[in-house]
Amino acid sequence: MHFHNPQPLRYPCQPLKLRIGMAIAFALAFAGRGRAESPEAAVLLPTHFRQPVALRLSPEGSRLYTANFKSGTVSVIDTNNARVVAECWVGRGLADLTLLPDGHRMLAVDRAADALVLLEIASGGVKVVARQEVAPDPVRVLVSPDGSGCAVTSTAARRVSIIAIDASRQTLTPVRTIDLPFGPREFIHVADGSRLVVADAYGGKLAVVDPSGGIVESVRSIPAHNIRGLALSPDGRTVVAAHEVLRRVAKTDFEDVHWGRLVTSHVRSLRLDALLSAGSDEDLLRGGCTIDLGFATSGAGDPSALACDRSGRVAVAVGGVDEVALSQSPTGYVKRIGVGRRPSALAISPDGRVLYVADTFDDTISVVDVANRKRVGTIALGPCPRPGAVERGERLFFDAKLSHDGWMSCHSCHTDGHSNGLLADTLGDGSYGAPKRVPSLLGVGATGPWAWSGLMERLEDQVRKSITVTMQGRAPTTEQLADLTTYLRSLPHARVIAGADEAAVARGRELFELRRCDRCHAGPEYTARGHYDVGIADEVGNRRFNPPSLRGVGQRESLLHDGRAATLGDLFLRHRHPRSADWTAAEVDDLVAFLNSL
Repeated sequence: MHFHNPQPLRYPCQPLKLRIGMAIAFALAFAGRGRAESPEAAVLLPTHFRQPVALRLSPEGSRLYTANFKSGTVSVIDTNNARVVAECWVGRGLADLTLLPDGHRMLAVDRAADALVLLEIASGGVKVVARQEVAPDPVRVLVSPDGSGCAVTSTAARRVSIIAIDASRQTLTPVRTIDLPFGPREFIHVADGSRLVVADAYGGKLAVVDPSGGIVESVRSIPAHNIRGLALSPDGRTVVAAHEVLRRVAKTDFEDVHWGRLVTSHVRSLRLDALLSAGSDEDLLRGGCTIDLGFATSGAGDPSALACDRSGRVAVAVGGVDEVALSQSPTGYVKRIGVGRRPSALAISPDGRVLYVADTFDDTISVVDVANRKRVGTIALGPCPRPGAVERGERLFFDAKLSHDGWMSCHSCHTDGHSNGLLADTLGDGSYGAPKRVPSLLGVGATGPWAWSGLMERLEDQVRKSITVTMQGRAPTTEQLADLTTYLRSLPHARVIAGADEAAVARGRELFELRRCDRCHAGPEYTARGHYDVGIADEVGNRRFNPPSLRGVGQRESLLHDGRAATLGDLFLRHRHPRSADWTAAEVDDLVAFLNSL
């Protein structure tokens, strides 16, 4: 999910006003408190969108903390009375939240500000005590077992940042960064905290990282994308992941969508010892297990979070169909329960009896009775304004119910508006038999015409075809189509990560123009409206394609229409793009530096 015009940073932690009965609201005397003075006290909450995306329970379970993406706030919930007792401003757009081992401090990831925030829990609220810049686009934080440090994954930067924590001095100090060959998101500690297992945000890669040595020990791949949940079983022997699978051999016709041959959702168990050993990808899958979350007539598009309790029971948020799935074990039967819109974070009470679910698009928390497997309550985080076209379109983008039987959402292939990097046979070129790489939608509003064939002159027509043909869903209403295209046009371009060699970028730009690459990829969007033969044919003989935009090309997992080029260097040196061109290694280095700057 992308942030649009993120909130400006207010006070580090601004208290919210309270009211008792019908008395006039008054401001608390010091920042970060947000404390109710009596059991009758009610919090006067501001009207804004919150979008809770992370949940953390206090050690005894009496307080539930939510990290809110849109508002940059932390909401504090009294779980005994099922009500919000405080909401504090922490940053611009929060993505994660975790407790330190002492139970008195927390860490929040401020994705919109590229920062890690140290919080102190005070009288029911929280207050900011330190901020530390981290690698761009931070999404998750994980505290070391002894609480002396933490790791932060940054998706766009393709990096893990290691940070030292001095709780007594209230400081966060950068130690090192570790570069990865993919954009990371979810990760867990294994091997008594000496190793990290880091999952790909888009595709199916898993890396084993030594955080103390700053070394990536291995990178393996599983048949998966959109890994949106990662956990270690209570016995420490099994890694459990929630993800989707897109099959390039399937068609986007009714039969393949209906019977779950195209896109499916799963809980996958992998042996930790196999992951830590120096084996093949096939070795990693041996001895594992996969649970189907969906079935014919009832798909489970877009799983969005996973949690394991102390007994090994598994809960999965199935964000695309507004449900959670409960299982007695990573290999057991799954029971699905309806909750609010776009469940995207989970927290299990210490006794395992209650599951709290962040309903991101409702600004609520669903309360689920685990034993009886039913939703027993809802906690509203506060009043919300009326959604506009962008907000309505964002909800549709993540809604798998637009597809036949709920098998997939737009997000299933276009992860966070970007791309899962895989191939899909979507009839986008007018025929089946030649799967094409899923394009990024970042900046898509300015890159028409659309589809690899370039036959779609209007974005609205492309969206309608994607819903009715690729997803085999019902035709969208006029309002749905307008809202969804408004949201797509609001998506920013992919982030450019600073730090490039400016001299190399300048030489690469000159080379790009000298070789007339700008004939097909003209600025400012680095694309063109025509169709070009670049010397590459697909499986059914198509040779002329509309050139994709090169904005954000450095963030893509694979290149060319069929993903045959794994990297930009590979594109020029191995595939000699375009049309058997000859490049020197020095030229390619400069050209790649320029392309990564777009």
